[in-house]
Amino acid sequence: MGRLSLVVFLFLSCATTGSANSKDAPAGEAAQASAAGGDDLASAFEPEAEKTRPVLVRPVVAAPVDSTLGFKAAISEGQASLKSKQVEAAREAASRAVKEAETLDGEARHQAGQLAFKVELAGGDVAAARDAATAWRLSCGPEKADSCRSAALTGLMTVSKLKGADKKLLQHVHELQDAEVCAAKAAKPNPCEATAVRLGSREKDLYLVQKVQLGQALREDAEGRQIALLEKAEGQCELVQCAGLRRKALGKLIAHARAKNDVDGAVKLAMREVAVISAGLPEEGRAWARTAMLDQTCVSYDTAHGAGSCRAFERKVLGRWTFHDYSRDQAGQGLSADQVRTVNEHFAPLLQECLADQAKRMTPPDAQRFEVRWVVFNDGRVGEAHLRRDLDETQLAKCLRAQFNGWRYPRYEGEYQNVEQSFTVTAVERRTR
Repeated sequence: MGRLSLVVFLFLSCATTGSANSKDAPAGEAAQASAAGGDDLASAFEPEAEKTRPVLVRPVVAAPVDSTLGFKAAISEGQASLKSKQVEAAREAASRAVKEAETLDGEARHQAGQLAFKVELAGGDVAAARDAATAWRLSCGPEKADSCRSAALTGLMTVSKLKGADKKLLQHVHELQDAEVCAAKAAKPNPCEATAVRLGSREKDLYLVQKVQLGQALREDAEGRQIALLEKAEGQCELVQCAGLRRKALGKLIAHARAKNDVDGAVKLAMREVAVISAGLPEEGRAWARTAMLDQTCVSYDTAHGAGSCRAFERKVLGRWTFHDYSRDQAGQGLSADQVRTVNEHFAPLLQECLADQAKRMTPPDAQRFEVRWVVFNDGRVGEAHLRRDLDETQLAKCLRAQFNGWRYPRYEGEYQNVEQSFTVTAVERRTR
């Protein structure tokens, strides 16, 4: 006895581009793709009849939120208080700066750590200054990690020379400096490595340990042994400060996987790299963490498993889709058909859920064709997204407009560009056993 199940077929066709307030121009050749069962939605292009466009008004874009404002204010207050010798006020501001910097980049952590150290140094408490210098060193990275760590060690050296400092502190500073030099030279075998790893483990300095282990892995000639060492090094430190070292290890592991034609392994590693990048970004920036390597490995993965498989796998592994921010590129005068096609195909997954939800609202075996028009503004953002007038306030229209907020085309000069795309959504019943 069979049962009826709902199968959704989403077809795309007819995408055209043109300047606003002008005639539509052909944008390419027609194509068609299915998005059933997790398959990717691909964009398709074909010439259409000329249509005139109404005058369009550029919508107001909300000013981006500056996530560094709190940090900058704390740094400024701390420096001013320190200059006026208000140590308690400076200490409170430095504490806020350190907290704010946790979600920012390595430069912010460097500034915050340095301020906190200077405050404790000014306070005259040797132990507090020692601890602040240590915390500063451990917070360095991933950007300019080595120079930051060197500055923190210089600060610790200053503490070791203060009146009342433990005589063993100077020796400890020298040991740390030797370990840093050893880690930097790990491309060649050196007896100091074991000492550096022990010191890093005792100090809970995972960056130091990982750097030594990465150097050991990269100099290994035997492929199997190198892979094992790279995996060990990459997993040694998962702190955001270690992102640069992790990406070096992952890059080499991806190269090994691709050389062995391990398609699944390569794409998993490429997604792991994206996750490492994403972890160091504020939430609003994580959608743009996609790498060229993930693009490359996804091509092989889709070839092996079917169109759209990599995007479906990405959503499962990362919990979201990631994209390139094409608005960082400058296109010149207007957008070409190829540029529009590239962006449409890249962001098409964002429309999947809208169209799939629309199919669920339909009565099988109905099929509906929806023509969507939108405008690409000079900064690459999308606005003025509309369906046919009688459908423009439907759930589908509202869903599509929300998804278009995340699209980014290259920046360009000239009149606003129109894009039009048709989607055919079909809900079909089939009997399964």
